[in-house]
Amino acid sequence: MTKGPQRQSSDERVEIAKRIASQSQKVAKTYASIELSILRVIRWLSAWVDKLLFNPRFGKPISLVLAILLYATINFGSADIFSAGISGSGEEIPDIPLTVIANNEVYEITGLPMMVNALLVGELADIQMTKNQGGYKIVADLTGLTEGVHQINLVATDFSPRVNVAVTPSTAIVTVTRKVSAKFILDYDFVNVNKMDLEYVLGEPQLELSEIIVRASQSTLDSIAFVKAFIDVTGVTENFTKKVPIVAYDQMGNRVMADIMPAEVSVTVNVSSPSKTVPVIVDPVGEIPEGKAISTISMDHNSITLYAPESVLAKIDELRIPINATTLTGDTNLVYTVTLPSGVRKSSVTKVNMEIKLGDGIKRIVETVMIRYRNNIKGYRFTIVDPEDAYTNVELFGTEENIANITADNMEVYIDMLNIELGLQDVIIYVDGGTTLVKFTPEKQVISIEVIR
Repeated sequence: MTKGPQRQSSDERVEIAKRIASQSQKVAKTYASIELSILRVIRWLSAWVDKLLFNPRFGKPISLVLAILLYATINFGSADIFSAGISGSGEEIPDIPLTVIANNEVYEITGLPMMVNALLVGELADIQMTKNQGGYKIVADLTGLTEGVHQINLVATDFSPRVNVAVTPSTAIVTVTRKVSAKFILDYDFVNVNKMDLEYVLGEPQLELSEIIVRASQSTLDSIAFVKAFIDVTGVTENFTKKVPIVAYDQMGNRVMADIMPAEVSVTVNVSSPSKTVPVIVDPVGEIPEGKAISTISMDHNSITLYAPESVLAKIDELRIPINATTLTGDTNLVYTVTLPSGVRKSSVTKVNMEIKLGDGIKRIVETVMIRYRNNIKGYRFTIVDPEDAYTNVELFGTEENIANITADNMEVYIDMLNIELGLQDVIIYVDGGTTLVKFTPEKQVISIEVIR
């Protein structure tokens, strides 16, 4: 009676086992399919990354991204570690000067940062005490290093033991190069000239040395374009002698760090105040309306003292003040702001007040005035092509009082030979009548001459 049910139960278990086995195979196939898909995705991503990394079009952007990630890792990794692993406060001390221990007399060191940062982690009171006490430093110890490229650690020293310190950057790649010596001609520059009174002129400096020695690596020496002594002339009013610093510069004007021997030089400078007093001449430009002429001009300054180097003053005999005659319709008062000639640094006055009075203008002819010459600096000889051009008449225009006593003897008619050339040529006739209140017009404006040696 019981065999039938037992057999049925056994068959059911077999059937269940088969279903389980079948389900397991399906799961296995599913996992295998998923695994295969993941591998395909990984292979595809790997191939895509390879193409991206080694594609010249994307090389620079990818390098930039990697550099930013590396920078972030270096600069912020320490802070994350401390904040994650140590309880307490954190504060950064920026721009700590790097202390370098090296044989600077023999070797030139490049690649070290000038300043570094330090991250302090600990109790707030301990951090504040460390900052207040000071005395700490970041050290780059290059003792024993020889020529070549080296990676060194930047080490925090003399900090309170109650705080943890992370240095950024914590390492540096340095290049150690043996120094050599070379001679350079010493030049000079004045600095702060704008802080001197303009009436003073600086003489040529007398330097104690004409050459100095510079020690650095050969590449650094090759980059030096000039070496100068810088002479500060702030507020100087008299001769002086003092020590001034010497600095080396490259072609772009950047300072070159090198050992300069000596680092200072003694310099002597003469300070003078050359000056010259010249007359002020009013020079009317244009025609005064309605036939009028200038009768008199009264000024509060008939002369002016100019301050300039002697070479500039030697070329100046007067200071001319131009006024627009076409605007004069009657007696008037004018104020003229003095315009300094080129090279003049200062004048005794900056404004000239003048009172101008007008009168009726008349004309008069001065006949047969000899034509002379000026500025024959080359020593040329010349002949006038037409002998009649040796003389000319001159028309005068001014008030009766101003032209009454003018004769051929108190005027000069001339040609200017300053820029004259050899050969046959036309030259302009000029008239110097000794006054600007009268207009002088030569009858002959141009004559022909032949110039020979």
